[in-house]
Amino acid sequence: MKRLALLALAAAPASAQPAPPDYGFNFITIGDVGNPGYTGPDPDGHVFEHGSVGYEYRIARTEVTTAQYVEFLNGQIDAGLKPNLAFAPLYMGGGFDFGNGRWVVSPGGDRLPIAGVSWRSAAIFMNWLHNGKVNTIEALSSGAYDVSTFNSSSPYTDQSTRSPGAKYWIPSLDEWMKAAHYDPDRYGPGEGGWWNFNNSSDTMPVPGLPGEGDTSAGLQIADDLAFAIPLESYPETTTPWGLLDTSGGGGEWTEDWRRDGVVYRVWQGNAAGRTTWNPLDPFSHSIDEIWRIGAERPNFPFALTTFRVASLVPMPGVGSLLIVLFATTNTRRRSR
Repeated sequence: MKRLALLALAAAPASAQPAPPDYGFNFITIGDVGNPGYTGPDPDGHVFEHGSVGYEYRIARTEVTTAQYVEFLNGQIDAGLKPNLAFAPLYMGGGFDFGNGRWVVSPGGDRLPIAGVSWRSAAIFMNWLHNGKVNTIEALSSGAYDVSTFNSSSPYTDQSTRSPGAKYWIPSLDEWMKAAHYDPDRYGPGEGGWWNFNNSSDTMPVPGLPGEGDTSAGLQIADDLAFAIPLESYPETTTPWGLLDTSGGGGEWTEDWRRDGVVYRVWQGNAAGRTTWNPLDPFSHSIDEIWRIGAERPNFPFALTTFRVASLVPMPGVGSLLIVLFATTNTRRRSR
């Protein structure tokens, strides 16, 4: 056994891969590797057989907050970029202070959702995280996504998936679907399956104010008032993994392209407020069915879009391997 242990150590990495900083995202690890994809109804043909993920990953418990995004916007200023008010979030709990030339969080606005963010802005945010929140042009330009691939008109040439070694990224459609709709114990312990809605249910979440409903999506109030509801205001409405605000807040970007593959990036999850796909359907604005997706150009800050951060799961190093080998050795010795 000692020889086997030495051989295993020789093949192990010299040190553990450190966990990327949490940065307040409260990451949740999504396991059940190799889960079955979704094979339920899909009238629009967008998500059938999507949702299978062959590796563990982490995803933030909730969407990016105003406080987190304001820090990023000020990082861009510190990197020497002029603030572009036209590409600021349409909805956020803060704004630009012309007196000091900085973005600020309004009193009580730190936990408010943001919306009106382009896919490319989300990608640059991931570069910033990947590079340890270093405020330089270089740190904003690459790491998770290479901004040199971004062109000005369709067909767009934006990088389709995160770069190898990315520590943080925009979730893929498969990753988002799994975190929002897949339950590893849907039909009993170890019997996985899919829920139709992202509140761990086949029943549509009920729009309502906190304490009265299940989601801010579909609220019959003005959108700006709906976006003034803080994230985590519906703690009982969770995905099977414990994610919050997959309904409400903003619709969330994914890495995927819609079927044309060159014009529109996919987002999922209905946004806060009374926004509706179909004005003639009074219920469509509160529906978060698994097969419903939205899509927009990657360079366009669509009014309802935001994002959630995904991250890698750290790999064990020698220390963890030693513990496993020690436990295995002792177990074998006791079993003799």
